[in-house]
Amino acid sequence: MRGENFYRNFFRLMNEHFVDIKFLAVISNVESALTRFANSRIHQNVFERKNNVSVLATKDNKVAIATSNDLTTSGLRSIKEKLQGMLESSTPLDYQFKLPEPTIGYPLDNVTEDAKNFSPEMRASIFDKILHACGEDIQAFGYVSDNVTENSVISSNGMFIYHAYSSFSFNFVAVKDSASGYVSSSAKNIADLDVEKKAQRAVEFAKMSGESIEIEPGLYTVILGPEAVADLFFYFSYVCTNGYMHELKMSPSTRFLGQKIGPDDLNVYDDPFHPVQIPFAYDLCGKKREKTPVIENGIFKNVFYSHGAALRFGKSPTGHTISLEDMDFAMPVNLVVEGGNNSLEDMIAQTKEGIYINRFHYMNVVDPYEAMFTGMTRDGTFLIENGQLTRAVKNMRFNVKFFEFTQNIEAISKQIESTSGEYFPAVAPFMKVRNFNFTSKTA
Repeated sequence: MRGENFYRNFFRLMNEHFVDIKFLAVISNVESALTRFANSRIHQNVFERKNNVSVLATKDNKVAIATSNDLTTSGLRSIKEKLQGMLESSTPLDYQFKLPEPTIGYPLDNVTEDAKNFSPEMRASIFDKILHACGEDIQAFGYVSDNVTENSVISSNGMFIYHAYSSFSFNFVAVKDSASGYVSSSAKNIADLDVEKKAQRAVEFAKMSGESIEIEPGLYTVILGPEAVADLFFYFSYVCTNGYMHELKMSPSTRFLGQKIGPDDLNVYDDPFHPVQIPFAYDLCGKKREKTPVIENGIFKNVFYSHGAALRFGKSPTGHTISLEDMDFAMPVNLVVEGGNNSLEDMIAQTKEGIYINRFHYMNVVDPYEAMFTGMTRDGTFLIENGQLTRAVKNMRFNVKFFEFTQNIEAISKQIESTSGEYFPAVAPFMKVRNFNFTSKTA
């Protein structure tokens, strides 16, 4: 870690070198370490430190952005020259741009003691727990990682924000012959990864998946694991919660915002301070982030506005600017699907016929305006017969319209789990859903 004083000095240097330019800058330092394993052996230990500065400059209602990993004074001079040239050739924006108002906040240090002292040997000890769960007939593939991130947002009009935080994550694919099980987790504390419990589940799924049967496409009652639930709600948030697209009437939110879209116990939040979430306390414009409802008591409550979209449409920014290059884009990055009122055991026991789905693979958007998503099952798909998981099912492709999916939710588990996610970590429960549409078999 560089520490707060480094960024305060950088704030001074920026204001000295950019005295004649209005600017907003995001400076980051990421220290990441990773232990990768395959065929039940550690085969790679990596440590990487990445420095980055992105500077947005504005003049005559024009905007230019330059990025560099050179944080020296000569690097700043180079960025300034580049920005000046870009501003000369840019065209003015079609709305009135201004820098964000300075945020006043104490520096935040959310780096845990675990992260400060973590080592390759400690990551190897987590791998040992996974290996112990595997026994003799399961091969282990995956990684264990730890990260420390420092972000500072500074501006020519007096913004100075500093935030440091740490995170841990792992994923594990248990493989037996051609069968597999999968788990992942991200959290700010080692204990919240639940390595031993999750590793055992992946191993059990791999053992159960040896001889799979084919089923016909059609509508089925399904119980989705947290990985699958997190993926569906991530794609929902990506497609449906961007305020820019909402204002252009190009989002499903124009039809569903404010509407009852699911059961009373369906609650989804963007919550940077959830106990097992990674605390992204400020967005890239220095806006303090708060716990914000996305879906509350089954009602679609909010869309989110980045700094650019807020200026463009006369809205208040919501703390969801995640890119200086695309100041119109916004989405929740600390997604939490809250638990409901049911136990997983009861959800399975009360299902006479259905399918259990551990996770999805190759998800994509089929029709953004209809919020229709597609993907395939993977790493643990089983028939539920008379309240028990029985035979493994060969993977199937599905198509679902999200707002039909939420109306078909029958039960939500009390139990929630963290997942690493493809882009951002998420927290999600198990869900029982009727009329889940499998469209075809996969090879």
